[in-house]
Amino acid sequence: MPRLTIHENGETHLHPVTHDLTSIGRAPTNVIQILDIKSSREHCYVERTDKGYLLVDLQSQNGTLVNGVRVNHHLLKSGDKIEIGTTQIIFEREEGDPAEEPVDAAADVPRPRPLPRRHLRRVVPLRRRTLPLVTPAPTDVPTRGEEVVEESLEDVLRSTLQSYVEAAGVQGLEEAGTLIDEFFQRHAGTSRLASVVKTRDDLLKLQEVGKAINSEHNLKKLLEMIMDTVIQLTTAERGFMILLEGEAMNFRVARNFDREPIKNPEFKISHSLAEGVVKTGKAILTADAQSDDRFEAFVSVSGLKLRSVLCIPFKVKQQVLGCVYIDNRFEGGVFTEETLHLLEAFADQAAIAIENARLLEENIKKQEELRRSKEQVEKLNRLLEEKVEQQSVELKEVKEDLKRERSELALKYDYTNIVGRCAKMRDVFAVLDRVTDTDVPVLVEGESGTGKELVARAIHFNGPRKNFRFVSENCAAIPETLLESELFGYMRGAFTGANQDKKGLFELAHQGTLFLDEIGDTSLEMQKKLLRALQEGEIRRVGGKDVVKVDVRIVSASNKDLKELIKQAKFREDLFYRLNVIKVKLPPLRERKEDIPLLVDHFGDSIARESGQPKRNMDREALRLLMAYDWPGNVRELENEVRRAVALSDQKILPEVLKEEIRQKEGTGALGNVSGKPLKDVVREAVERLEKEVILRVLTDVKWVKTEAARVLGISRPTLDAKIEAYQLERQA
Repeated sequence: MPRLTIHENGETHLHPVTHDLTSIGRAPTNVIQILDIKSSREHCYVERTDKGYLLVDLQSQNGTLVNGVRVNHHLLKSGDKIEIGTTQIIFEREEGDPAEEPVDAAADVPRPRPLPRRHLRRVVPLRRRTLPLVTPAPTDVPTRGEEVVEESLEDVLRSTLQSYVEAAGVQGLEEAGTLIDEFFQRHAGTSRLASVVKTRDDLLKLQEVGKAINSEHNLKKLLEMIMDTVIQLTTAERGFMILLEGEAMNFRVARNFDREPIKNPEFKISHSLAEGVVKTGKAILTADAQSDDRFEAFVSVSGLKLRSVLCIPFKVKQQVLGCVYIDNRFEGGVFTEETLHLLEAFADQAAIAIENARLLEENIKKQEELRRSKEQVEKLNRLLEEKVEQQSVELKEVKEDLKRERSELALKYDYTNIVGRCAKMRDVFAVLDRVTDTDVPVLVEGESGTGKELVARAIHFNGPRKNFRFVSENCAAIPETLLESELFGYMRGAFTGANQDKKGLFELAHQGTLFLDEIGDTSLEMQKKLLRALQEGEIRRVGGKDVVKVDVRIVSASNKDLKELIKQAKFREDLFYRLNVIKVKLPPLRERKEDIPLLVDHFGDSIARESGQPKRNMDREALRLLMAYDWPGNVRELENEVRRAVALSDQKILPEVLKEEIRQKEGTGALGNVSGKPLKDVVREAVERLEKEVILRVLTDVKWVKTEAARVLGISRPTLDAKIEAYQLERQA
């Protein structure tokens, strides 16, 4: 019967192999329990197979060695030495046992059988890794320079020797097997070969970990990953990750080889040793801190009874970020110079990853602070605006009075019929001053309700033609079939109902001014006739043959972009250049809200004169709401609202009589009154108000072309129609 001789902590125990599967590890549930701290809880097992006894490593943290070589699985022979940390286990068979006969090196190694359930979490299928062969010294067996599949050093060596045997022309498996066995007897247990394989495995592990840490941007997870890697590579008992934050040393990770957190880590290490590494940027390695003269004055070293200690700095461009401190309190000489060099190489790569993760973390934190600061500033600004707005109306009136008094001295003509004192309106008046004395055509552009006809009247009544007629016509309000006769007149009998001759608007405006509003709505045929009248200065009545000479100054207006209509072939380019000699652009009311108090006062005076009743004054809060509203219908909409408010008020116009769209700004602004309402109701009402306002504004901007509005809003036409109906939106006159 085979047996296992266990040498642990200076004691020897014999354990006969009587089970089909003998588990080994630190957990008490194993068949053989060992107390070595480098042993995993479930480290490995020995399985009885038809080819012999198979040793299988359970992917332990520190690995399993057979005759000095780390293995994943190995078919045991009598005398094989199994090493788990400092524990040695000798496998022995009785003499004459048939299973002790030589095994062909080319024979298949039996595969491990399934483990009991309690071991399943430790078993991972053996992965095939492709690794380049290590180039041997001249006295060693040469390789073929190709890649092999490796599970252990034995597999590598056997494959290499097999290649050599084949290359040397040795015939027969028996002779090849003999050469391989002889090589293993001479070299398989040497420490040099085991060291080469271990170093290579460590470097491969570093390569894998390097990829992982460079892709991890969460600083906490990154530090834990680095700490676990260091402990695994060095077989340390404990590890501490310390980062500099200002001048303080902060313990970010502290855990043992079982990845369990260490409580109160600041009391578990030598601060003097760690501070020295951080200050100098140089690593410290000691095989036995108790007897090391360098630390004789360090009280913490003797107090904590430290033995093996290794402390490595993390540096980026000579700047020390912190250090990693690992130790073993129970065993000396755990860390070697090779361990130091390996960790220094790893620390350089890890430091860059730490710095990148920390910078990213700081950037996210700063962005969050900026966001909170911005919200606080916006809140303070809103409070300030509310206080300032209470006095802004009076202050604006005083300033505008002074500005008007100064600027009126520079204006040539009187524009009192056009209410406005803002800078944009002053610019309009300055343009009118320069063109009023001339006879050149003027094109007035602006949204509906901005007062385009008032501008045309100012041009006429301030100019040299003021003693003759001013004639106005809205081209969009007359059917196409009647527009020609309206403009050019007609002869008796020209069409049904033409009982007598009639002069057209061109003839009526002879030597005066003809204002053609909404010129962009005329047809191309009508545009052709208008162009001829402007070019030749003559017209022909409908049904007539005689040409009538006319002398008319043309002022035209449009709320559409005539250049865009030209691109769409809906307006003649030659007519546009005839009309657009001088352009006057009227700003919408939302861009000159400082004029709203003046307009409200002007409309109030007009209504009082018309009704013969006392003037209704506007409440301050009501006026504030009027100024907060965007007025898609411009001045015309404002006048209608003032007339409506006057009709609904007794003495003073209060906010309650204003229409709902305007009163949305009352109380808490766009949120409305939130007192006593659940949050979801407040949010729903605010969303509905905002949606309604956006839809109405877009409809106004696109002149209520619903297909275009749906495109701008990114919704379907049926959805837009449903929302217009739900919000009861109507186009302003």
